[in-house]
Amino acid sequence: MILYRLFLLFYPILAKLISPFNEKAKYWVEGQQKVWEEISVLSGQIKGPIIWIHCASYGEFEQGLPIISALKKTYPTHQIWVTFFSPSGYLYRKHHPDVDFITYLPLDSPTAANRWMQMVQPKCIVFIKYEFWFYYLKQAAVQKIPTVLASAIFRPDQLFFKYYGGFYRTMLQLFTGILVQDITSKTLISPLLNYTHLAISGDTRFDRVLEIAATKSSMDWVSRLANVTTIVAGSTWEQDHQMIGSILGSWDHCNWIIVPHHVDAVAIKNCQSHFANSICLSEWLKQRNQMEKPMVLIVDQIGLLSHLYQYANIAYIGGGFTKDGIHNVLEPAVFGKPVIWGPNDSKYQEAIGLRNANGGVRIKDAKSLNKTLERFLNDAAFVKHTGAAALKYVQYNAGATQKTINYIKQIYASPTDQKL
Repeated sequence: MILYRLFLLFYPILAKLISPFNEKAKYWVEGQQKVWEEISVLSGQIKGPIIWIHCASYGEFEQGLPIISALKKTYPTHQIWVTFFSPSGYLYRKHHPDVDFITYLPLDSPTAANRWMQMVQPKCIVFIKYEFWFYYLKQAAVQKIPTVLASAIFRPDQLFFKYYGGFYRTMLQLFTGILVQDITSKTLISPLLNYTHLAISGDTRFDRVLEIAATKSSMDWVSRLANVTTIVAGSTWEQDHQMIGSILGSWDHCNWIIVPHHVDAVAIKNCQSHFANSICLSEWLKQRNQMEKPMVLIVDQIGLLSHLYQYANIAYIGGGFTKDGIHNVLEPAVFGKPVIWGPNDSKYQEAIGLRNANGGVRIKDAKSLNKTLERFLNDAAFVKHTGAAALKYVQYNAGATQKTINYIKQIYASPTDQKL
Protein backbone atom coordinates (compact mmCIF):
# COMPACT_ATOMS: atom_id res chain seq x y z
CA MET A 1 0.00 0.00 0.00
CA ILE A 2 3.00 2.26 0.48
CA LEU A 3 3.65 2.37 -3.28
CA TYR A 4 0.02 3.27 -3.91
CA ARG A 5 0.01 6.07 -1.35
CA LEU A 6 3.29 7.43 -2.71
CA PHE A 7 1.74 7.51 -6.18
CA LEU A 8 -1.31 9.41 -4.90
CA LEU A 9 0.96 11.84 -3.08
CA PHE A 10 3.51 12.58 -5.78
CA TYR A 11 1.49 12.28 -9.01
CA PRO A 12 -0.38 15.60 -8.58
CA ILE A 13 2.85 17.32 -7.51
CA LEU A 14 4.69 16.06 -10.58
CA ALA A 15 1.77 16.90 -12.87
CA LYS A 16 1.70 20.47 -11.55
CA LEU A 17 5.46 20.85 -11.97
CA ILE A 18 5.46 19.77 -15.61
CA SER A 19 2.12 21.35 -16.55
CA PRO A 20 3.74 24.53 -17.99
CA PHE A 21 5.59 22.33 -20.48
CA ASN A 22 3.19 19.42 -20.95
CA GLU A 23 -0.27 20.04 -22.36
CA LYS A 24 -1.72 16.76 -21.08
CA ALA A 25 -0.51 17.45 -17.54
CA LYS A 26 -1.86 20.97 -17.75
CA TYR A 27 -5.35 19.78 -18.67
CA TRP A 28 -5.29 17.15 -15.91
CA VAL A 29 -4.29 19.68 -13.25
CA GLU A 30 -6.95 22.13 -14.40
CA GLY A 31 -9.55 19.36 -14.49
CA GLN A 32 -8.79 18.19 -10.96
CA GLN A 33 -9.00 21.74 -9.65
CA LYS A 34 -12.60 22.11 -10.75
CA VAL A 35 -13.77 18.49 -10.67
CA TRP A 36 -15.84 18.70 -7.47
CA GLU A 37 -17.60 21.84 -8.65
CA GLU A 38 -18.52 20.06 -11.88
CA ILE A 39 -19.70 16.94 -10.03
CA SER A 40 -21.80 19.09 -7.71
CA VAL A 41 -23.56 20.78 -10.63
CA LEU A 42 -24.18 17.54 -12.54
CA SER A 43 -25.34 15.57 -9.49
CA GLY A 44 -28.17 18.06 -9.16
CA GLN A 45 -29.36 16.98 -12.62
CA ILE A 46 -29.66 13.27 -11.80
CA LYS A 47 -33.12 11.96 -12.66
CA GLY A 48 -32.68 8.20 -12.31
CA PRO A 49 -30.44 5.47 -10.86
CA ILE A 50 -26.79 5.88 -11.89
CA ILE A 51 -24.60 3.27 -13.54
CA TRP A 52 -21.02 4.45 -13.20
CA ILE A 53 -18.51 3.57 -15.93
CA HIS A 54 -14.86 4.42 -15.36
CA CYS A 55 -12.31 4.54 -18.21
CA ALA A 56 -8.68 5.56 -17.98
CA SER A 57 -8.63 7.40 -21.30
CA TYR A 58 -9.99 7.69 -24.84
CA GLY A 59 -9.00 4.15 -25.82
CA GLU A 60 -10.76 2.54 -22.88
CA PHE A 61 -13.86 4.62 -23.57
CA GLU A 62 -13.96 3.26 -27.11
CA GLN A 63 -13.63 -0.20 -25.61
CA GLY A 64 -16.43 0.50 -23.16
CA LEU A 65 -18.86 2.09 -25.61
CA PRO A 66 -20.57 -1.17 -26.65
CA ILE A 67 -21.18 -1.91 -22.96
CA ILE A 68 -22.52 1.61 -22.36
CA SER A 69 -24.92 1.38 -25.32
CA ALA A 70 -26.12 -2.05 -24.24
CA LEU A 71 -26.62 -0.87 -20.64
CA LYS A 72 -28.81 2.01 -21.86
CA LYS A 73 -31.04 -0.52 -23.60
CA THR A 74 -31.01 -3.01 -20.72
CA TYR A 75 -31.69 -0.40 -18.02
CA PRO A 76 -33.70 2.33 -19.78
CA THR A 77 -34.67 4.16 -16.57
CA HIS A 78 -31.02 4.53 -15.57
CA GLN A 79 -28.49 7.23 -16.39
CA ILE A 80 -24.86 6.66 -17.33
CA TRP A 81 -22.08 8.59 -15.59
CA VAL A 82 -18.64 8.18 -17.18
CA THR A 83 -15.42 9.22 -15.47
CA PHE A 84 -11.94 9.55 -16.95
CA PHE A 85 -8.50 9.74 -15.44
CA SER A 86 -6.81 11.08 -18.57
CA PRO A 87 -7.60 14.29 -20.47
CA SER A 88 -7.55 12.32 -23.74
CA GLY A 89 -10.90 10.83 -22.80
CA TYR A 90 -12.47 13.74 -20.99
CA LEU A 91 -11.67 16.38 -23.62
CA TYR A 92 -12.44 14.40 -26.75
CA ARG A 93 -15.47 12.44 -25.55
CA LYS A 94 -17.22 15.23 -23.66
CA HIS A 95 -20.50 14.55 -25.46
CA HIS A 96 -21.96 11.21 -26.46
CA PRO A 97 -25.67 10.40 -26.90
CA ASP A 98 -25.53 7.31 -24.67
CA VAL A 99 -23.77 9.10 -21.81
CA ASP A 100 -25.65 11.41 -19.46
CA PHE A 101 -22.73 12.75 -17.41
CA ILE A 102 -18.98 12.93 -18.01
CA THR A 103 -16.38 14.14 -15.53
CA TYR A 104 -12.83 13.48 -14.46
CA LEU A 105 -12.44 10.99 -11.63
CA PRO A 106 -11.25 12.86 -8.52
CA LEU A 107 -7.88 11.50 -7.42
CA ASP A 108 -8.39 8.51 -5.14
CA SER A 109 -8.55 9.00 -1.37
CA PRO A 110 -10.86 7.91 1.48
CA THR A 111 -12.45 11.36 1.53
CA ALA A 112 -12.88 11.54 -2.27
CA ALA A 113 -14.40 8.06 -2.47
CA ASN A 114 -16.88 8.73 0.32
CA ARG A 115 -17.85 12.12 -1.12
CA TRP A 116 -18.28 10.67 -4.61
CA MET A 117 -20.54 7.87 -3.42
CA GLN A 118 -22.70 10.32 -1.47
CA MET A 119 -23.08 12.75 -4.37
CA VAL A 120 -23.49 10.33 -7.29
CA GLN A 121 -24.91 7.26 -5.50
CA PRO A 122 -24.09 4.71 -8.23
CA LYS A 123 -26.13 1.52 -8.18
CA CYS A 124 -23.78 -0.48 -10.39
CA ILE A 125 -20.13 0.15 -11.33
CA VAL A 126 -18.11 -0.96 -14.36
CA PHE A 127 -14.36 -0.33 -14.64
CA ILE A 128 -12.86 -0.88 -18.08
CA LYS A 129 -9.74 -3.02 -18.63
CA TYR A 130 -6.93 -1.69 -16.43
CA GLU A 131 -8.43 0.55 -13.77
CA PHE A 132 -7.82 -0.17 -10.07
CA TRP A 133 -8.61 2.58 -7.53
CA PHE A 134 -8.50 1.20 -4.01
CA TYR A 135 -10.58 3.65 -1.98
CA TYR A 136 -13.36 3.80 -4.57
CA LEU A 137 -13.47 0.02 -4.79
CA LYS A 138 -13.36 -0.31 -1.01
CA GLN A 139 -16.24 2.12 -0.58
CA ALA A 140 -18.27 0.24 -3.19
CA ALA A 141 -17.63 -3.04 -1.38
CA VAL A 142 -18.67 -1.53 1.97
CA GLN A 143 -21.89 -0.26 0.41
CA LYS A 144 -22.42 -3.59 -1.40
CA ILE A 145 -22.58 -1.95 -4.84
CA PRO A 146 -21.91 -4.54 -7.58
CA THR A 147 -18.61 -3.75 -9.28
CA VAL A 148 -17.33 -5.29 -12.52
CA LEU A 149 -13.93 -5.11 -14.19
CA ALA A 150 -14.73 -5.59 -17.89
CA SER A 151 -12.50 -6.70 -20.78
CA ALA A 152 -9.59 -7.04 -18.37
CA ILE A 153 -6.24 -8.43 -19.39
CA PHE A 154 -3.39 -9.54 -17.16
CA ARG A 155 0.31 -10.16 -17.79
CA PRO A 156 2.97 -11.79 -15.58
CA ASP A 157 4.95 -8.53 -15.32
CA GLN A 158 2.13 -6.67 -13.53
CA LEU A 159 2.30 -5.74 -9.83
CA PHE A 160 -0.33 -8.32 -8.89
CA PHE A 161 2.21 -11.09 -9.51
CA LYS A 162 5.23 -9.54 -7.77
CA TYR A 163 6.29 -10.66 -4.29
CA TYR A 164 5.58 -7.12 -3.07
CA GLY A 165 2.19 -6.91 -4.80
CA GLY A 166 0.01 -8.09 -1.92
CA PHE A 167 -1.90 -4.82 -1.70
CA TYR A 168 -2.71 -4.93 -5.41
CA ARG A 169 -3.85 -8.53 -5.11
CA THR A 170 -6.20 -7.37 -2.36
CA MET A 171 -7.72 -4.86 -4.77
CA LEU A 172 -8.78 -7.66 -7.10
CA GLN A 173 -10.88 -9.14 -4.28
CA LEU A 174 -12.93 -5.93 -4.08
CA PHE A 175 -14.59 -6.50 -7.46
CA THR A 176 -17.82 -8.46 -7.53
CA GLY A 177 -16.73 -9.90 -10.85
CA ILE A 178 -13.78 -9.78 -13.23
CA LEU A 179 -14.37 -10.52 -16.90
CA VAL A 180 -11.13 -11.19 -18.75
CA GLN A 181 -10.26 -11.21 -22.43
CA ASP A 182 -8.50 -14.57 -22.67
CA ILE A 183 -7.56 -17.85 -21.01
CA THR A 184 -4.05 -16.60 -20.19
CA SER A 185 -5.46 -13.82 -18.03
CA LYS A 186 -7.86 -16.19 -16.32
CA THR A 187 -5.13 -18.66 -15.54
CA LEU A 188 -2.92 -15.93 -14.10
CA ILE A 189 -5.39 -14.42 -11.65
CA SER A 190 -7.52 -17.43 -10.78
CA PRO A 191 -5.22 -18.43 -7.87
CA LEU A 192 -5.45 -14.88 -6.47
CA LEU A 193 -9.23 -14.77 -6.09
CA ASN A 194 -11.33 -16.12 -3.25
CA TYR A 195 -14.84 -14.76 -3.70
CA THR A 196 -14.66 -12.62 -6.83
CA HIS A 197 -16.40 -14.16 -9.82
CA LEU A 198 -14.04 -14.79 -12.76
CA ALA A 199 -14.98 -15.54 -16.36
CA ILE A 200 -13.71 -15.13 -19.92
CA SER A 201 -15.86 -12.66 -21.85
CA GLY A 202 -13.54 -11.61 -24.69
CA ASP A 203 -12.64 -8.10 -25.80
CA THR A 204 -15.41 -5.56 -26.46
CA ARG A 205 -13.17 -3.71 -28.93
CA PHE A 206 -14.15 -6.30 -31.54
CA ASP A 207 -17.80 -5.32 -31.05
CA ARG A 208 -16.89 -1.63 -31.09
CA VAL A 209 -15.10 -1.72 -34.44
CA LEU A 210 -17.94 -3.72 -35.96
CA GLU A 211 -20.30 -0.95 -34.81
CA ILE A 212 -18.05 1.66 -36.42
CA ALA A 213 -17.95 -0.26 -39.70
CA ALA A 214 -21.74 -0.64 -39.69
CA THR A 215 -22.32 3.09 -39.12
CA LYS A 216 -19.27 4.50 -40.86
CA SER A 217 -19.23 8.16 -41.83
CA SER A 218 -18.35 9.11 -45.38
CA MET A 219 -15.62 11.64 -46.09
CA ASP A 220 -16.25 13.31 -49.41
CA TRP A 221 -12.85 14.96 -49.49
CA VAL A 222 -11.14 11.59 -49.94
CA SER A 223 -12.59 11.39 -53.48
CA ARG A 224 -10.52 14.45 -54.40
CA LEU A 225 -7.29 12.54 -53.93
CA ALA A 226 -5.47 11.09 -56.93
CA ASN A 227 -6.85 7.73 -58.02
CA VAL A 228 -3.89 5.67 -56.81
CA THR A 229 -3.14 3.32 -53.93
CA THR A 230 -3.85 5.00 -50.59
CA ILE A 231 -1.92 4.12 -47.45
CA VAL A 232 -3.38 5.34 -44.15
CA ALA A 233 -0.86 5.53 -41.32
CA GLY A 234 -2.80 6.01 -38.11
CA SER A 235 -1.88 6.94 -34.52
CA THR A 236 1.71 7.59 -35.54
CA TRP A 237 4.56 8.81 -33.37
CA GLU A 238 7.90 10.48 -34.11
CA GLN A 239 9.62 7.12 -34.65
CA ASP A 240 7.00 6.15 -37.21
CA HIS A 241 7.37 9.46 -39.03
CA GLN A 242 11.13 9.07 -39.22
CA MET A 243 10.88 5.56 -40.65
CA ILE A 244 8.09 6.27 -43.13
CA GLY A 245 9.84 9.45 -44.23
CA SER A 246 13.04 7.51 -44.88
CA ILE A 247 11.38 5.12 -47.36
CA LEU A 248 8.79 7.46 -48.85
CA GLY A 249 10.83 8.10 -51.98
CA SER A 250 10.25 4.52 -53.08
CA TRP A 251 6.50 4.86 -52.67
CA ASP A 252 5.77 8.41 -53.74
CA HIS A 253 3.39 7.06 -56.37
CA CYS A 254 0.91 6.37 -53.54
CA ASN A 255 -1.27 8.68 -51.49
CA TRP A 256 -0.10 8.76 -47.87
CA ILE A 257 -2.55 9.92 -45.22
CA ILE A 258 -0.68 10.38 -41.95
CA VAL A 259 -2.78 10.65 -38.78
CA PRO A 260 -0.48 11.52 -35.84
CA HIS A 261 -1.35 10.37 -32.35
CA HIS A 262 -0.90 13.94 -31.12
CA VAL A 263 -2.29 16.83 -33.16
CA ASP A 264 -1.15 19.86 -31.20
CA ALA A 265 0.77 22.50 -33.16
CA VAL A 266 4.22 21.32 -32.08
CA ALA A 267 3.49 17.66 -32.89
CA ILE A 268 2.08 18.51 -36.33
CA LYS A 269 5.09 20.70 -37.14
CA ASN A 270 7.47 17.91 -36.15
CA CYS A 271 5.49 15.45 -38.26
CA GLN A 272 5.63 17.69 -41.32
CA SER A 273 9.39 18.01 -41.02
CA HIS A 274 9.71 14.37 -42.14
CA PHE A 275 7.55 14.73 -45.25
CA ALA A 276 8.62 17.20 -47.92
CA ASN A 277 5.73 18.87 -49.76
CA SER A 278 3.16 17.48 -47.32
CA ILE A 279 0.08 19.50 -46.41
CA CYS A 280 -2.22 19.49 -43.39
CA LEU A 281 -5.84 18.49 -43.89
CA SER A 282 -7.18 21.72 -42.41
CA GLU A 283 -5.21 23.71 -44.97
CA TRP A 284 -5.94 21.40 -47.88
CA LEU A 285 -9.70 21.51 -47.27
CA LYS A 286 -9.60 25.22 -48.04
CA GLN A 287 -8.61 24.29 -51.58
CA ARG A 288 -11.20 22.87 -53.93
CA ASN A 289 -9.02 21.36 -56.63
CA GLN A 290 -8.98 17.71 -57.64
CA MET A 291 -5.55 16.14 -57.06
CA GLU A 292 -3.95 14.62 -60.14
CA LYS A 293 -0.75 13.54 -58.40
CA PRO A 294 -0.25 11.47 -55.24
CA MET A 295 0.26 13.45 -52.06
CA VAL A 296 1.17 13.27 -48.38
CA LEU A 297 -1.75 14.53 -46.32
CA ILE A 298 -1.32 15.05 -42.58
CA VAL A 299 -4.57 14.91 -40.62
CA ASP A 300 -4.48 17.58 -37.92
CA GLN A 301 -7.94 16.86 -36.54
CA ILE A 302 -9.30 14.48 -33.91
CA GLY A 303 -11.99 11.85 -34.46
CA LEU A 304 -11.53 10.94 -38.14
CA LEU A 305 -9.21 7.96 -38.02
CA SER A 306 -11.56 5.06 -37.28
CA HIS A 307 -13.77 6.03 -40.23
CA LEU A 308 -10.86 6.96 -42.48
CA TYR A 309 -9.56 3.40 -42.68
CA GLN A 310 -12.42 2.42 -44.98
CA TYR A 311 -10.68 4.35 -47.77
CA ALA A 312 -7.27 2.73 -47.31
CA ASN A 313 -5.80 0.06 -49.52
CA ILE A 314 -3.19 -0.63 -46.85
CA ALA A 315 -3.11 0.46 -43.19
CA TYR A 316 -0.11 1.14 -41.01
CA ILE A 317 -0.63 1.38 -37.23
CA GLY A 318 1.74 3.55 -35.23
CA GLY A 319 3.24 3.13 -31.79
CA GLY A 320 5.11 -0.09 -32.44
CA PHE A 321 8.47 1.63 -32.07
CA THR A 322 7.59 3.23 -28.70
CA LYS A 323 7.85 1.65 -25.27
CA ASP A 324 4.07 1.78 -24.85
CA GLY A 325 3.41 -0.23 -28.01
CA ILE A 326 1.02 -0.22 -30.93
CA HIS A 327 -2.43 1.30 -31.16
CA ASN A 328 -5.67 -0.25 -32.39
CA VAL A 329 -5.08 -2.72 -35.23
CA LEU A 330 -8.76 -3.72 -35.22
CA GLU A 331 -10.00 -0.42 -36.65
CA PRO A 332 -8.59 -1.07 -40.15
CA ALA A 333 -9.00 -4.85 -39.90
CA VAL A 334 -12.79 -4.54 -39.61
CA PHE A 335 -12.84 -2.88 -43.04
CA GLY A 336 -10.97 -5.83 -44.52
CA LYS A 337 -7.69 -3.94 -44.87
CA PRO A 338 -4.25 -5.55 -44.55
CA VAL A 339 -2.51 -4.10 -41.50
CA ILE A 340 1.16 -3.34 -40.83
CA TRP A 341 2.66 -2.39 -37.45
CA GLY A 342 5.96 -2.14 -35.60
CA PRO A 343 7.74 -4.71 -33.39
CA ASN A 344 6.40 -3.81 -29.93
CA ASP A 345 3.18 -5.83 -29.90
CA SER A 346 3.83 -8.34 -27.12
CA LYS A 347 1.24 -6.73 -24.79
CA TYR A 348 -1.47 -6.67 -27.45
CA GLN A 349 -3.29 -9.96 -27.86
CA GLU A 350 -5.44 -8.60 -30.68
CA ALA A 351 -2.33 -7.83 -32.75
CA ILE A 352 -0.78 -11.22 -32.03
CA GLY A 353 -4.07 -12.87 -32.93
CA LEU A 354 -4.40 -10.84 -36.12
CA ARG A 355 -0.86 -11.78 -37.11
CA ASN A 356 -1.50 -15.47 -36.40
CA ALA A 357 -4.67 -15.25 -38.49
CA ASN A 358 -2.61 -13.87 -41.42
CA GLY A 359 -4.51 -10.60 -41.34
CA GLY A 360 -1.53 -8.41 -40.55
CA VAL A 361 2.23 -8.10 -40.74
CA ARG A 362 4.64 -7.05 -38.00
CA ILE A 363 7.73 -5.24 -39.22
CA LYS A 364 10.96 -4.51 -37.35
CA ASP A 365 12.52 -1.61 -39.28
CA ALA A 366 12.46 0.50 -42.45
CA LYS A 367 13.89 -2.32 -44.51
CA SER A 368 11.14 -4.75 -43.55
CA LEU A 369 8.50 -2.05 -44.09
CA ASN A 370 9.86 -1.53 -47.58
CA LYS A 371 9.75 -5.24 -48.28
CA THR A 372 6.20 -5.59 -46.97
CA LEU A 373 4.92 -2.65 -49.01
CA GLU A 374 6.60 -4.07 -52.09
CA ARG A 375 4.72 -7.33 -51.72
CA PHE A 376 1.38 -5.68 -51.01
CA LEU A 377 1.68 -3.25 -53.90
CA ASN A 378 2.77 -5.89 -56.39
CA ASP A 379 0.54 -8.78 -55.35
CA ALA A 380 -3.17 -7.99 -55.48
CA ALA A 381 -4.09 -11.53 -54.44
CA PHE A 382 -1.99 -11.21 -51.29
CA VAL A 383 -3.70 -7.93 -50.40
CA LYS A 384 -7.13 -9.47 -50.90
CA HIS A 385 -6.29 -12.60 -48.90
CA THR A 386 -4.74 -10.64 -46.01
CA GLY A 387 -7.64 -8.18 -45.85
CA ALA A 388 -10.21 -10.97 -45.86
CA ALA A 389 -8.36 -12.76 -43.07
CA ALA A 390 -8.31 -9.52 -41.03
CA LEU A 391 -12.09 -9.08 -41.28
CA LYS A 392 -12.74 -12.74 -40.51
CA TYR A 393 -10.59 -12.48 -37.38
CA VAL A 394 -12.64 -9.54 -36.11
CA GLN A 395 -15.96 -11.21 -36.83
CA TYR A 396 -14.90 -14.45 -35.15
CA ASN A 397 -13.98 -12.70 -31.91
CA ALA A 398 -17.12 -10.58 -31.53
CA GLY A 399 -19.63 -11.09 -28.72
CA ALA A 400 -17.92 -9.85 -25.55
CA THR A 401 -20.51 -7.13 -25.00
CA GLN A 402 -23.42 -9.53 -24.66
CA LYS A 403 -21.45 -11.75 -22.28
CA THR A 404 -20.68 -8.70 -20.16
CA ILE A 405 -24.31 -7.58 -20.07
CA ASN A 406 -25.47 -11.10 -19.22
CA TYR A 407 -23.18 -11.11 -16.20
CA ILE A 408 -24.22 -7.63 -15.05
CA LYS A 409 -27.85 -8.73 -15.20
CA GLN A 410 -26.97 -11.62 -12.86
CA ILE A 411 -25.49 -9.36 -10.18
CA TYR A 412 -27.62 -6.26 -10.63
CA ALA A 413 -31.37 -6.55 -11.00
CA SER A 414 -32.92 -3.09 -10.94
CA PRO A 415 -36.41 -3.05 -9.40
CA THR A 416 -37.52 -0.21 -11.69
CA ASP A 417 -36.40 -1.81 -14.93
CA GLN A 418 -37.71 -5.25 -14.01
CA LYS A 419 -41.23 -3.81 -14.16
CA LEU A 420 -40.86 -2.50 -17.72
